[in-house]
Amino acid sequence: MLIEPSLLVVALIAVIAGSALQSMSGFGLAVIASPILVIINPEFLPAPILALGCILSLLNCIRYRQQLHFSNIKLALLARIPGSLLGIVLLALLPSIFFSVGFSLLIILSVLLTYRRVDIHHCPRNLVLAGFFSGLMGTTTSVGGPPIALVYQKSKLSTLRAELGLFFLIGTLVSLAMLLASGNINYAQLQLTLPLIPALFVGFASSFYLDKYLGQRYLKPLIATLSLTSCGIILLKAFFY
Repeated sequence: MLIEPSLLVVALIAVIAGSALQSMSGFGLAVIASPILVIINPEFLPAPILALGCILSLLNCIRYRQQLHFSNIKLALLARIPGSLLGIVLLALLPSIFFSVGFSLLIILSVLLTYRRVDIHHCPRNLVLAGFFSGLMGTTTSVGGPPIALVYQKSKLSTLRAELGLFFLIGTLVSLAMLLASGNINYAQLQLTLPLIPALFVGFASSFYLDKYLGQRYLKPLIATLSLTSCGIILLKAFFY
């Protein structure tokens, strides 16, 4: 077994929490679950987490299919391709500790930005920039949500959920295809991914219930607290163990 039973329970809880939050707020699986999964086993980064996100995005696309408009995100998706290609190159050139540290710092930065009055409009230029950096971050660290989420921060919640779901579905498929073609996916990563798939469905299903009772104002501080704590642990582990 690649994960000890006690750690598997922790991983399942992290995926349930992350998938529920993403289903309610548009993104959050990678931000919540990734730091915990990377602590358990660094092989979770990036392919297994991307695969989990791909499945969850498909579920949310089906759920919010009435609000889907591909034309609104096509520029971001096109820009994600060169960002993903650059990510593949960086994976081949840089050591793994770079991604662990960079991954943590990017999440910390993204959390801090959500507490600043960052005025980023939903326009073609910003969609292209967000798509590029989402591809770069998603392919190297599995966390591609913050750039595109910032562009959608003033959108209606139903629109945000639907269009981010479609963006992540197509974008993660592109990143996974590139990782596979470049030899960055192996059988051990598949073994890590499969036991966690049921947790996605549990988190997705629970979001239908939580959506009625958990106010939107509670989501951001909850995500921020868990994310910053997890990233702090990763940084301590990277430098002192």
